[in-house]
Amino acid sequence: MANTSPFLPTSKYQSLVVSSIIQSRRKRKKSFSLHASSQSTQHPPVNLDYLKREFAGPGVSFESIGSGLGCAISLKLDNKSTANMTMPGGMITSYRPMMWHGAVEEVLHTIVSDTGDGTAKLQGGVSVDFQCIGKDADVWAPRGWMLRGVKGRPNQSIQIEFFCSSPLHGSEARYAVTLCPDQISTELSITNNSLLPLHITGVILNHLKASTPDATYLIGMQRSSYFTCGPIMSELGIVPRLTSKTGMGWAEKGLDGLFGGRRDEIRSEEREEENDFVHLTEESYRYYRDAPREFTVLDRGRRNSIKIGNNGFDELYIMSPGSNHEWYGQYAYVCVGPAVLQPVVLHPGDVWHGSQYLYNPNM
Repeated sequence: MANTSPFLPTSKYQSLVVSSIIQSRRKRKKSFSLHASSQSTQHPPVNLDYLKREFAGPGVSFESIGSGLGCAISLKLDNKSTANMTMPGGMITSYRPMMWHGAVEEVLHTIVSDTGDGTAKLQGGVSVDFQCIGKDADVWAPRGWMLRGVKGRPNQSIQIEFFCSSPLHGSEARYAVTLCPDQISTELSITNNSLLPLHITGVILNHLKASTPDATYLIGMQRSSYFTCGPIMSELGIVPRLTSKTGMGWAEKGLDGLFGGRRDEIRSEEREEENDFVHLTEESYRYYRDAPREFTVLDRGRRNSIKIGNNGFDELYIMSPGSNHEWYGQYAYVCVGPAVLQPVVLHPGDVWHGSQYLYNPNM
């Protein structure tokens, strides 16, 4: 079962979702947890009182989302634009900018799913999923974000900065989210503090709410080369059940683990985009190698658009669940992901930087 709402993930709605699942589970005497990924249960509990005391202020608030499960961070600007995040998961679960009709509107698609085995998962939104592979194939996935600082003013912009460190070799990742009146940006940097090279792959998955993929288009992709393949199988992403059975975790088989099957078996020949408008009506998984740094996602059904830009990424992942699903339902979205598919070698002492922004041109 998956729950969606135009108000997700406000604490009131999420509490109702969690409460309903807890009640159903109590009847079967099973444990329950809410998490953005299976690794989140390994993180130490968040000290909510400390966060409120040290970091809460105008435009920034913290609320619990369950005992030992972390907290929700809410950002709000004077122009009424808002964003919500989870900690320690780091997922941006909601972005509601001001629109042309004079009200805020949800841009992101996030679901709470009951897995049927006594757990529930939070998936979608803007999710950062990276893997750093070191000596003897040791894998460090930057998760379990801790808050480093908050700065800014609600009449201008608010930035919230996180960090996490590898327990294997002390390497560090920095993750910053900045809410501005007309956009929300994500910055990620990884510093190799080990004595040996790290091989980095990853993606920022942006699940954009849509009326239906049949009314959704990419604008600005003409002459970009791409190939089709299986979906990126991330614990944080949403993939239609129709294709998810072919997938595998992306750390399981190195780079092949990024895709829903072996690349050499299901990858298509490389093609060139002929039209400036790419219609996302069919279920598809596209990988662009030379996509423009900036392009637009247009939803004619919702009568709005989002401009997406990035730096530091050489590839782009575009996923559409297709239009054979309920309008405004669980699969009423498209996923756009600036990606590092070919591993970047990060030598000792080196730093990798990547960033993206979602710009709202509808004000």
